[in-house]
Amino acid sequence: MRKGFLGPIKKENQSPKENDTKEDEKPTVKILETPKPTGAIPKVRDVTGKKRRRTRSMGSSLSPSPGRGFFVPGYNAGGSSSSMSLSELMDASKGMKGLTNMALAHEIAVDKNFSLTKIQPENEIEKQIKEIMQKAFWDLLKEQLESEPPVYTQAMTLFTEIKAMLYSILLPQHEKLKEKIEGILDIEVIQQQIDAEVLEFDKYAGYILGLMGILCAPVRDDQIAALKQMTEIVPLFKGIMETLEMMKLDMANFTIQTVRGTIEKESKDYERKKFQEFLDTQDDGLGTTREWLIRHAPTQDEIDDPKYKKLLGARILNEAYMEILEWDDYHNLPETLVMDAKRIYALRDKVERASVSTAVILLSFSNLNAFIIPMDSQRVKETVKQHADILLQDFFEDADLLKILPSVAAQVVKDVNDYLTEKNRPVLGDELVKNLTEQLESLEDPNQRIRDLLQKRIVDFCKQLISSTNKSVPQLPPGLTICKNDLGAIAGQFLKLVNYNKEVFGEFYNDIIENHCLFKVEA
Repeated sequence: MRKGFLGPIKKENQSPKENDTKEDEKPTVKILETPKPTGAIPKVRDVTGKKRRRTRSMGSSLSPSPGRGFFVPGYNAGGSSSSMSLSELMDASKGMKGLTNMALAHEIAVDKNFSLTKIQPENEIEKQIKEIMQKAFWDLLKEQLESEPPVYTQAMTLFTEIKAMLYSILLPQHEKLKEKIEGILDIEVIQQQIDAEVLEFDKYAGYILGLMGILCAPVRDDQIAALKQMTEIVPLFKGIMETLEMMKLDMANFTIQTVRGTIEKESKDYERKKFQEFLDTQDDGLGTTREWLIRHAPTQDEIDDPKYKKLLGARILNEAYMEILEWDDYHNLPETLVMDAKRIYALRDKVERASVSTAVILLSFSNLNAFIIPMDSQRVKETVKQHADILLQDFFEDADLLKILPSVAAQVVKDVNDYLTEKNRPVLGDELVKNLTEQLESLEDPNQRIRDLLQKRIVDFCKQLISSTNKSVPQLPPGLTICKNDLGAIAGQFLKLVNYNKEVFGEFYNDIIENHCLFKVEA
């Protein structure tokens, strides 16, 4: 995948003669393409005119979302999870909390499948540390309870945590349940029982399970019933804590589903308001957004030409949005797109994979068509593409293709040989296999003419979609029939992202375009 081809970069001094020699060694091939309108804004490549290979993006770190993405609302720096009510969500303060909550509301609004999941350890070391710490907690609890006389310091910590977790599951209308929890898990009363040596620790498990049975979703009933059958105290309380963690997620996801309609209705105005609050705290909170739009500013001749006057603003914004599909890591994401960072990088990767996958089919069958019965051609192509797509799931940067493409070539040969064997025909010859493998391995280069042309067609199709004033779908570009499902998914996600982003940040874009792109006011 590409890196840095949209803007100039610093390169170490190179002798012009060396560059010229390398260019002369490469054969030139002319490709017939549909002429582009004269108003189109060309993409800037590096000084050699070639696209540079893209390395793995670290851009996801730019997201304002807490932790490693939106796992639990109300995330805090300590990593513990807590629930967040709608009033807390919609009453975010300025600064980082405002950005975090705005990002959460954005995710809920734009992703219909958004739900919360338990945060998992990032690596094996973190997992081992977590397991050791948890084991130490429960071992200490067991040791204290079995000592003579029993010690309850660890038990008091456990009661406090359980009480807080039960409170976090409650909805605002659960006032009576709150009073019941306070009555059962009154920490001062428990401490008095400990001092008087009359605490019946095991009986508190029954009280807590009774409360959990009232609060839990039906899906947890079997787990609660199983816990009630347990007799060993420490494993029982361990099970209670694990079940409470799941109940918190259940309640959080239930709350999201309950308020999703309200969030979707209010999210655009809410995001705009919170973003303005963010801008009010910054000296220049739109610097990167301004640079992004200025990169697509028209020439002075176009600005002065009356026939372009009404169209330039929309064209600048549409051209800027097209940059998303081939986003160059040389540039930071605009402030107005940071919350969609993961979606943008995922879209870019899908575009790259679709272009390489389709190029694999076109290259393969330009060599293999003669061996396949015409009526079977589509079926074999679909089989080859399905297997190629699986292998290309690990394609995130161009260096990955060095390892993946030989496997893709071997799989193509296997699929075709399986077909030929099925038809009682001889398998592919060694010379043909070698030639085909070399051609497929050449797709590692982002400048490979077929890969490059297909990617341009995918991007142009999406451009027509967001530029169109009617609801008709543009005609499928030549050569992309085999990847029409991929193209549909890319175009649909891209159109949704662009339309939502325009509605939220359109007034900010219009201001920048008017004052910095069309009138050339210095930033």
